[in-house]
Amino acid sequence: MSDETTILAYNKIANLYKSKYSSENFWKKQYADFEGLLKGEHIIDVGCGFGRDARHFVKDGYNVVGVDASKSMISLAKKYVPKAKFYIKDMLTMRFSQKFDGIWCCASLLHIKKRNVRSLLDNFKRSMKPNGVLFISVKKGRGEEYKTYPDGTKRFFANYFGRELREIVNKNGFKTVLLYTHKDKENGTWISLFALKDK
Repeated sequence: MSDETTILAYNKIANLYKSKYSSENFWKKQYADFEGLLKGEHIIDVGCGFGRDARHFVKDGYNVVGVDASKSMISLAKKYVPKAKFYIKDMLTMRFSQKFDGIWCCASLLHIKKRNVRSLLDNFKRSMKPNGVLFISVKKGRGEEYKTYPDGTKRFFANYFGRELREIVNKNGFKTVLLYTHKDKENGTWISLFALKDK
């Protein structure tokens, strides 16, 4: 199961989070690289939050399903992106009969304990078509930690270095095709990884 403390935090701050992070500008390159690798139109946005990225992909003509463990975030997403489908689901245990052409996992895997990432990647593989595209973004750094915010909420973070993330993904049924970092004044350095599911 995903971290309950983190889920409760997002339930509490959902509206504030939406007002702060609605801009799509920071992820423009990642959107373009992801869409450039896709071979179909069906995307699942894992850890979709209030639907910012789902909204972008819907505008670009894709069929989008979003999942998040926060019921407050899903409530916002359904209103923000009425043309997508959203479900309250834990990414570790989600199941769909549909197979997706791409998984977009932006700033979401970093809330999963490292000991559970192999199971998560196995679940991703079950949800994807052969040669499906996986995008993951995490914060660059070492180890795992809980961060306490001024509003009193706590969120769990698993930090990674590029080589570490690439090795985990490659050992669990994916082939990395792009890996790069980009900086955010507020949130430090992010690592973006794009990979294809092995046949």
